[in-house]
Amino acid sequence: MSNTGGYSAVPGEQEDPPADWPKPHRSIGRIGSVVLFALLAILFAILTVDEVLHGTLWQVLVWAGGMLLLVHLTGLTVSLMHRPRQASGPPSRGTNDQGEEGLAFPYSRWAYYWLSVVLGACAIGCFGYAVAAVRQVSVAGVVMSLVFASFGLYLLWFLVTMLRTAPGVVVITSAGIYHRSLTFEHFVPWESVTEVAARNHQTPWITVKAFPLEGTRTKNNAGRFSKGAEGLPFMIIRAYWLGANAVPAYLAVRQYFYSPEQRAELAGQK
Repeated sequence: MSNTGGYSAVPGEQEDPPADWPKPHRSIGRIGSVVLFALLAILFAILTVDEVLHGTLWQVLVWAGGMLLLVHLTGLTVSLMHRPRQASGPPSRGTNDQGEEGLAFPYSRWAYYWLSVVLGACAIGCFGYAVAAVRQVSVAGVVMSLVFASFGLYLLWFLVTMLRTAPGVVVITSAGIYHRSLTFEHFVPWESVTEVAARNHQTPWITVKAFPLEGTRTKNNAGRFSKGAEGLPFMIIRAYWLGANAVPAYLAVRQYFYSPEQRAELAGQK
């Protein structure tokens, strides 16, 4: 059964993307991380129950918080190895940063959920350690408290920045391709694009090879605290974040790249 999802393939070429794309690489390291996080989560759950029966409220909160973090680390790692089921039905309509209409392929909300909880739990943990360290009433304690508090503030700031522009999206318009990732926005006009390819690796992605011609736009919502998008001037779109929309998004980008005569319909589809 073809995975073209209604989009035409380029005549004379092999199936693209490959039938197993996007299939994340299940390395020994990733599998080992899942096992380790799961075992630690079970251990923390046992310790939480023990503290409920014999400990203090503070100890219960510490172990319960650790268990929550480990459960979500397990879920995040498993999701990174999972190949999502392809979305069915036509894509939705959306707008890019300039208000131009086109086909929209939003990021997976589950991907946001896993990362958001992990970042939030880590930030809370940092603040907790900062409070515990400063209570030692020593120079070393104050220094450690500042370190933990600073890292916690950074995680919280990144989380807020990420959620402020959520969800990420790929929007294909008659003018070009727009991609809003976690903290970065990138637009490339069609005339600057030279190739579109689906890459299978440890974390599969879509590469839109493009020259930085006039009309290209970038915006780093994280400012100087982030290095920005990877692979510039190319557009790199991680399949994991698109989830079920990865294959439809790739096929749509590929179709309108190879069929420029069809791009005008992007502005007028209903």
